[in-house]
Amino acid sequence: MGNHMENSSTHMPNTVFSLDEPHIPDWVLLLTVFITGACVLIIELMGTRILAPYFGSGIYTWSALIAITLAALALGYAFGGRLADRQPLTAILYGICLAAGLWTLATPLLARYILPLLIQIPDIRPGVLISSCILFFPSLFLLGAIGPFVIRLSTQNRESVGSTSGLVFAVSTIGSLLGALGTGFILIPNYGVQVIFTFCGALLVALAMLGNFRLKFIGYAILLTLTVLLFMLLSGKKSNAGVSIRILGQTPSFYGQLQVIQRGTEKLLLVDGIGQNYVFDNNVYSTQYINFIAALPALTESSASKHPAALVIGLGAGQLPMLLQRGGLDVDVVEIDPKIGEMAAKHFGFNLPADQICYMDGRLYFLHNQTAYDFIVTDAFSSEQIASHLLSMEALEETKAHLSETGLLAINITSVKTGEDIAALQHTLQAVFPHVRSFTPDHGAELASFVFVASRAPIHLSTKNSSFDTAQLADVKHFIAGELPDLHSNILLTDDFNPISYQRRDVQLLWRKEMTGYLGRENLEWLLL
Repeated sequence: MGNHMENSSTHMPNTVFSLDEPHIPDWVLLLTVFITGACVLIIELMGTRILAPYFGSGIYTWSALIAITLAALALGYAFGGRLADRQPLTAILYGICLAAGLWTLATPLLARYILPLLIQIPDIRPGVLISSCILFFPSLFLLGAIGPFVIRLSTQNRESVGSTSGLVFAVSTIGSLLGALGTGFILIPNYGVQVIFTFCGALLVALAMLGNFRLKFIGYAILLTLTVLLFMLLSGKKSNAGVSIRILGQTPSFYGQLQVIQRGTEKLLLVDGIGQNYVFDNNVYSTQYINFIAALPALTESSASKHPAALVIGLGAGQLPMLLQRGGLDVDVVEIDPKIGEMAAKHFGFNLPADQICYMDGRLYFLHNQTAYDFIVTDAFSSEQIASHLLSMEALEETKAHLSETGLLAINITSVKTGEDIAALQHTLQAVFPHVRSFTPDHGAELASFVFVASRAPIHLSTKNSSFDTAQLADVKHFIAGELPDLHSNILLTDDFNPISYQRRDVQLLWRKEMTGYLGRENLEWLLL
């Protein structure tokens, strides 16, 4: 890149110059595309964090956000190129950068008012598409316009167009690469949405002031930024009038926004607004499926060991491993998110020793551990998304290899009785285990927990010699009464072909809708942003 004010006779045609146009060093122009490239990826990745509490983080949210990102960048490239040819002025370039920064700063504030309205659309698919367009299209469009502008300002003659374009694209892409890594490994696990968007917006505003270092421009930039920040400050303190829930704790995590809320006598662990566990009456009572799974070792008496060993994949609030431990089992827990463990210990009384908890992916744990267990439970969700890689034939074969000869595998999945996902999972389990039984509580609800029990040995359930309390015994009987027949699927879930997330698309929509109703719309805006 050379001094763009030299060799004016060889400049590309239709160039218009301002006599007081300042000289911009090459490094500033390269820094511009580096930072804006990083900001594109930060906005795209963080967009799901804004949308997920309202629309989930499934295929529809990601598809809408990626589509809007690509459309905004494509139109921004075209717009920036045409504008740069007509008016290749640094003041315009950094005015665009300033506008992108201000919109990025304001995005969480806009979301607070827009998303509670758009979630009322019965079908979330148009809702998430419109939301993505309103919140993220303007900033991404403006950021897309910057690359062609920098190329135009940096190009001295036609012979240098290729090398200049290549350098600009390379630096911008490196910025995007580092932006993606920084967002995933540093920003998301440690900071909330508001902080990250404020950081990104402020970075773009500072870049604009550096690029157009004029007192008048800097004054306007500071004034506009303070105006946005003032609105954010005034709207940041949310009134809890009419709110029927209380936030006991919340923290950002790599896997979602974690919250613990109190709703009457009920305490919930939420990930991106979806309940992962529900505990009642000061951690005394848990949900039906947890009581049923915790009872399975006593119902089957499948192990002759004095202290049978159990493995729970997916910690949640920690109620299930605690119940198993109290039932006389030696319990190990595998949980992918350490912050879930912190929330479970702080708010739900989870207190297993640290050497019984391993923070890693379930399949990775099987690769590194050769322990044989009498009882393995897979109960792994992130928000409404199921850990599909734990349910393939290959994953189930790995699980089977870690079971004793008479050991049991129990898998919990939230779905509907007509769901393609539960039929495919049942069929896949039957391809791996000779004995499979499927249960759901017989209460007529559309959305329910389904527990699949699999073993090498026949599975006989009996409550005759049980010592369960009244509540747990009632839950056990509800599940046993709701045993399912063969669901007749011909789909095997494999690592190569695993459509269970797609099969669950309508379940995820229903779960999000029911969760919104369960929490109460009057609580939604106050709770989620």
